[in-house]
Amino acid sequence: MSSKPGILIKQPVSVFSKRLNVNFGSGFTALTKAVVNGLTGNVSNVPENLVEMGAAVGLAKEPGEIAWLLIFRSLIQAMASLVDDNQDLLKKVDNDDIETIVKHRLENCLQNLEATELTIDSNFFAHPEELAIVLAIKEPFRQWLTEFVSTPAQAEAISNRLPTEFVYSLIEEWKKNSDKYTVLQTELNTPFIKASEREQAWQRYSIWLQKQVNERMFSEAFSLEQVYVPLRTYYERKVEIKYDDDFISGLRESYKQDKRNERIVVDLQAELQTWLDEADKNDAIRVISGGPGSGKSSFCKIFAAIQAKIGKISVLFIPLHLFDPEDDLVNGIGKFINDLRDIPLPPNPLVKDNTVEKLLIIFDGLDELAMQGKMGEEVAQKFISEVQRQVNAFNHVQTRLQVLISGRELVIQKNQSDFRKPKQILNVLPYFLDEEEIKDNNYIDNQNLLKQDQRQIWWCKYSQASGRGYDSLPEELDEGHFREITSQPLLNYLIALSLVRGAVKFFDNSNLNEIYADLLTAVYQRIWANDNPVIKGVAEKDFVRILESIAVAAWHGGDVRITTVTEIEKYCDRNILERILNIFKQDKKASLARLLTAFYFRQRGLKGRDDTFEFTHKSFGEYLTARRIVQEIKIINNQLKANEEDSDYGWNKLQALERWAKLCGSTAMDDYIFKFIINEIQLQQDKYQVDIAEWQLTICDLISYMLKNGMPMEKLQLSTFQEANWQARNAEEALLGVLNACARATRNVSQIKWPSPEAFGNCVSRLRGQRVDSHIHSEIFCLNCLSFLDLQNSILQYQDLYEANFKEANLKEANLVGAILEGANLERAFLKGANLKEANLLRANFVRANLEGAILVRANLVGAILKGAFLKGTILIQANLERAFLKGANLLQANLEEAILERAILGEANLERAFLARAFLGEANLGEANLERANLEGAFLEGANLERANLEGANLERAFLKGANFEGANLRGTILEGKI
Repeated sequence: MSSKPGILIKQPVSVFSKRLNVNFGSGFTALTKAVVNGLTGNVSNVPENLVEMGAAVGLAKEPGEIAWLLIFRSLIQAMASLVDDNQDLLKKVDNDDIETIVKHRLENCLQNLEATELTIDSNFFAHPEELAIVLAIKEPFRQWLTEFVSTPAQAEAISNRLPTEFVYSLIEEWKKNSDKYTVLQTELNTPFIKASEREQAWQRYSIWLQKQVNERMFSEAFSLEQVYVPLRTYYERKVEIKYDDDFISGLRESYKQDKRNERIVVDLQAELQTWLDEADKNDAIRVISGGPGSGKSSFCKIFAAIQAKIGKISVLFIPLHLFDPEDDLVNGIGKFINDLRDIPLPPNPLVKDNTVEKLLIIFDGLDELAMQGKMGEEVAQKFISEVQRQVNAFNHVQTRLQVLISGRELVIQKNQSDFRKPKQILNVLPYFLDEEEIKDNNYIDNQNLLKQDQRQIWWCKYSQASGRGYDSLPEELDEGHFREITSQPLLNYLIALSLVRGAVKFFDNSNLNEIYADLLTAVYQRIWANDNPVIKGVAEKDFVRILESIAVAAWHGGDVRITTVTEIEKYCDRNILERILNIFKQDKKASLARLLTAFYFRQRGLKGRDDTFEFTHKSFGEYLTARRIVQEIKIINNQLKANEEDSDYGWNKLQALERWAKLCGSTAMDDYIFKFIINEIQLQQDKYQVDIAEWQLTICDLISYMLKNGMPMEKLQLSTFQEANWQARNAEEALLGVLNACARATRNVSQIKWPSPEAFGNCVSRLRGQRVDSHIHSEIFCLNCLSFLDLQNSILQYQDLYEANFKEANLKEANLVGAILEGANLERAFLKGANLKEANLLRANFVRANLEGAILVRANLVGAILKGAFLKGTILIQANLERAFLKGANLLQANLEEAILERAILGEANLERAFLARAFLGEANLGEANLERANLEGAFLEGANLERANLEGANLERAFLKGANFEGANLRGTILEGKI
């Protein structure tokens, strides 16, 4: 044989043309026995006649035989790994049936396979998955699997994973037994064999990245890759619209620039591929922003796998919940690589001796760094700064490092000022957007990407991979709020699971938590029900309770995704835990590890010296945490009732608050958990007929007691005052949040006994803290929990209540002088007699609010929505209502002297006897408004629309009416004397 590399690379190695006489039937028989006996976890456990069959045919003598040994062992390892990974899907097969399965089911296919000559050439290690034997073995492997799994689709899905699994097994086999294959190095001159140890490490890691998207998706037989739908995204582009407003008589002349953003729609993968290929050293960071379950992490895995397969750039994928963000980036990556021994990570590429020509680092989950309130947000900000610093340093001369970061919208928004380059932030779009959403959000879709309803694609792929009979999205899921839910990748999948089970009836008002609860029941019944002899007797309520405690343990640790065995033991109910451990009759670690695998957990290395586990999706942890918090309210309510009936039983308020502080003090609540709490409380009321109004009263009493006596943090024996103060604040905010969730369900106003008029102001100031983020959309959790509160007579002067939610709150005669209520929701709020003098109410929502007699002197109401609001006798002197929406508002006897109503919409409004002297109404829309006996003396009405308006008896003396439209208006008795 020639040993010239050039010849060997181009042509097959002739020695490998020899027929390899191996009995596949014996191999499958041995593998089948291994399946039955549960021995497939490691090739070393598979019967020796399976993995050492090579000795019988002399596989250790010639290069061709040695190559066969490498291929055969890798194939068996790949099949064994796939079978082991799907153990929960396998049916029991009697040993007597094994020979029948192999000999009769597979005989013809195996005979054809054994008659096939196998050759490999220099391209073998570049694309081993294309080897003829790998493709040929898929069919008998699939047929063989059909005897063990429930459906042909499961067998198909598992066998489709064989090529990728084979490649990974081949690389691992070479690494473990490289001494056996040294002879191949003289026969094949390939980049794989001649690569240095560092290069081989990158090759192994690249194959591992490709394997990740080929692994099982949750508890399914199919993989992410089999049902993945490419994501669409948009980036924002500012557009400046310039126009002149020319007002005569010198009344007003201005030049404005109105800036708005266009949303440019692009294909996410194509956009990032272009960015990678262009490799601009001054634009080397990209950010993917999206909500929970929007597909960010799935895309990052798919993109990493694609780049690893292309091979033009080295890729390092780092889940940020496994990364120390406070360390120097170089050291942090070194620790990440050293700590995760279960992943074949390459040597640290940021260290000088290990550098690669071009590197892409994907940091997945920026929000993981911001899970612990303001401290976490600071960590995230510092991490971003460190990434930017290192990228600039590495790319000083040429582009060597590019970074892709993913995270939820809120944390990206809070750090938006750090990402100012065009196209730098890419916002993930849902599977489906209707035409109204596209128009309202100013999407520019030049590629017509949004015309495709990607839900239809997903359901077709899902049907093919799972064997379900769907050729499109089921009709019942294309209506009402299910349109929005099925547009989100994760929720769409969870709905598919519930639909298949048939346990949830899908209506337009279906509760999302009910779907999560059904998923929980499905997992219990599949893995934990009484037909499982190993764990027979574990009650579903105990199973759920333990999982809730695990989620709380993770939440207390600062991340609702990961936790450790030690933290679980700390937070779990000891009685339930011991009962389950006794059923297992194993040591604690083994038992908990088994428990954790039941509900979408997986093991992820070590945290300190303790095993670390993580939910495969953060929303599972958030849902379970919310359930546990709601369960605690139920317990507290029952215990307080028992104590009221007999002081020897139950808990008093002090004990209840102590218990609450232990549960909700360690970590601040956020909007994601809060949404699940809202749904869970609504579900308790609607489905289980729980008296939520009683819970609401109980929480009001607890808050009243807490305001008077404080949160009993001394009972928790915390080490520092600072920690006690922080945890007290978290517990208070969580209590307010759960009260608000109850009020949203009952729609009753919460009657808290505030000890003084300033008590609420003091409370909200403490919970809100000082804003540190200048971004316009910065959200503060506690300000979203103020609806349905009784706050009459409260003193809230100059308070920062930006975008606060006061929906249906009682603010009667409240003092809100100078308060910042920009973008606030005051829908149906009761503001009778409230003082809002000089308040900032820009874009505030006052739909159907009661503002009778309220004082709004010089208030800023630009763009405010006052549709149907009751403004009888309201004082709006010199108030700015430019572009305000007042359609159908009742302004009877309101005082709008010198108010600015430019381009305001007052159609159908009642302005009877309103005082509008010298008011500015240029281009205002007063169509069909009632202005009977209104005083418009000296008002500016140029270009105003008064079509069909009722102006009977109105005073328009000295009013400026140039270009005004009075078509069909009632002008009987109108005073027009001296009008301009």
